[in-house]
Amino acid sequence: MTPTGVVSATSHAAARKTRRTQANAITEPTPTLTVLTDGPVVGAVTADSARVFARTGRAASLRVQYSTDPNLTAALVTIPVETNSQSDFTGQVTLTGLTANTVYHYNLLIDDRPQLKPPYPTFKTFVPPGQAQPFKFVILTDFGFKPTNVFRNAAREAPDFVIIGGDFSHTAAGTLARKRKMFRFRYSRHKAFADFANLILDRFAVAHFWDDHDYGKNNSDKTSRDKALSLQVLQEYFPVYPVTRFGDWQKFRYGNAEFFLLDSRSQRDPNKTPDGKDKSMLDGDNLGAEGQYDWLVNGLRDSKAEWKFILTPVVFNPTVPKADSWTGFQYERNKLVEFIQAHNIEGVILLSGDLHAGGIDDGTHSGFPEMLVPSVNTNGCLTAPQPGKWSEGIYAVPRQELCGGYGLVSVETNPPRATLQVKDDTGNVKLELKIDR
Repeated sequence: MTPTGVVSATSHAAARKTRRTQANAITEPTPTLTVLTDGPVVGAVTADSARVFARTGRAASLRVQYSTDPNLTAALVTIPVETNSQSDFTGQVTLTGLTANTVYHYNLLIDDRPQLKPPYPTFKTFVPPGQAQPFKFVILTDFGFKPTNVFRNAAREAPDFVIIGGDFSHTAAGTLARKRKMFRFRYSRHKAFADFANLILDRFAVAHFWDDHDYGKNNSDKTSRDKALSLQVLQEYFPVYPVTRFGDWQKFRYGNAEFFLLDSRSQRDPNKTPDGKDKSMLDGDNLGAEGQYDWLVNGLRDSKAEWKFILTPVVFNPTVPKADSWTGFQYERNKLVEFIQAHNIEGVILLSGDLHAGGIDDGTHSGFPEMLVPSVNTNGCLTAPQPGKWSEGIYAVPRQELCGGYGLVSVETNPPRATLQVKDDTGNVKLELKIDR
């Protein structure tokens, strides 16, 4: 499904000659032209392409000026995307023909008027699939409203990209207008989220998937009336990797790793459904070959990547006493574990959230190595009566207190190793596990 306002790679290539518009050819600003209201956000990044989101104050022409030079010397300029009221004046511009593993600087042009000033925002293209090269990424999940140092310290890690997990918001956004407002609030450069916009969104490529609170109401499932609106707004306001009309599961490659971003809501059977072969978190609508379960197991089986990271919005560890997690879907969970084991699929690592606490397990309890990423800045710690059993420990405090932080994953090539780290809001390591291949 292609978001409204996205320029395709083919149309971009057809207009390659017009892309070389120089900065000095851009029309000088006039008081009557509209301006940037939200963004930029860079996502759907590959080794040679990226997509840039922005929102304008009213209908306008949106282009991106970009270069490997910090001053945008000899910059290229994309063909325009027209924003309109139908998509809430959002637009996404595709950049193609980029150089792999390279930092790009860019500016936004609205009606040919430059919107940003130096130093310009940046992103880094990915290492080509199959190429073994060290890299690291940060995971931020379960966003609240409290001031935090998490974004500042996460940015200091200088990750190659950032993954934004589920519960990007904890507001019950049930209408189209409120769902759109939820994203605009998260992109705000004021107060608690200034560091998120200025230090994360302006500097790194990002990927994102939802959980219950940004999909619908608390503990939402496939019966949610918000499903279609949620998918519409997600694609309007975030440059996601390709999704289907059924939900937001996504995947991408980075070097010697493949990432599977799960959707634990739009195909989930209600939690109260008796566990068994007829209860599913990934394919409650029985989509079969078009469903998420088949997509996941076939993708894992066919993957040529050395590392397979499964991003699950909810905890995989079955010892966590939470019906909303995989604990309440034991039949499907066990089927997935048995499939991976039967097909000798190696290098599987689980990265989860939703518990508002941190934890690391070496596979003793989770079946495969799993890192539970703590909440960025929610009001309390731990959303289950007990944190469960984790071989490397748990980062949690009494529920009424904060245990904010983030996850950091570092992949090395000599020797092949993945290091999982749960860090607190000051950037200190609370838990760590090194996984050798």
